Amino acid sequence: SVIELPEATHQRRIADLSPKAQRIYADLERDFCAQVKGGEVTASNALVKLLRLQQTTSGRVTVESDGSEPTMVKIDDAKEKGLIDLLTDVPTDEPVVVFGRFKADLASVHAAACAVGRESLELSGSRRELKEWQRGDAPILAVQISSGGTGIDLTRAAVVCYLSTGFSLGDYEQSLARAHRPGQERAVSYYHFVARDTVDEKVYDALRQRKQVVEAILDGINTKEVSR
Repeated sequence: SVIELPEATHQRRIADLSPKAQRIYADLERDFCAQVKGGEVTASNALVKLLRLQQTTSGRVTVESDGSEPTMVKIDDAKEKGLIDLLTDVPTDEPVVVFGRFKADLASVHAAACAVGRESLELSGSRRELKEWQRGDAPILAVQISSGGTGIDLTRAAVVCYLSTGFSLGDYEQSLARAHRPGQERAVSYYHFVARDTVDEKVYDALRQRKQVVEAILDGINTKEVSR
């Protein structure tokens, strides 16, 4: 027998990067390198560049300076502010799951939760607090998308957000199916935070069209260069 699941809707929430983050993004996109206070952000090839661009839209970048260990530097909080706005509109006890690719995204989730006076837990490579969240110890769960895949049950939440997704169609589809699955009794709302005029838009479009992200984006870049 076919199991009828409740409705699922998707909404894009646009985030506008600060002028500083826009400059770093534009430099990286053009030169594979951007100057940041204390050092520089570099990308050795097209794939690393995509990763660095996506890190930039998440608001924290890996900065390298001569002779010292790379450090994470916060350059923007557009998505964090967007999440605060969304959480403000959601009842305080409403369970919310927020996916992100980077540890920086998880830090943004906890900061946003704190800003609206709510407890938050985490499911990632370093923190395994799924059972506590399922039990109701906190309403908000920050999930690293690579850890939130097969087999976990997030049906306690009917509000699911993405600060970033990574480039894996498989990971993305697995994450969608964690809340929208048998056991879910409410309509599920997915909110995708997308930085305007950035790689985020291409990633979101590719995933929604069920395309392999990296190939779709690199094809787009190559096609543009050929048509010049």
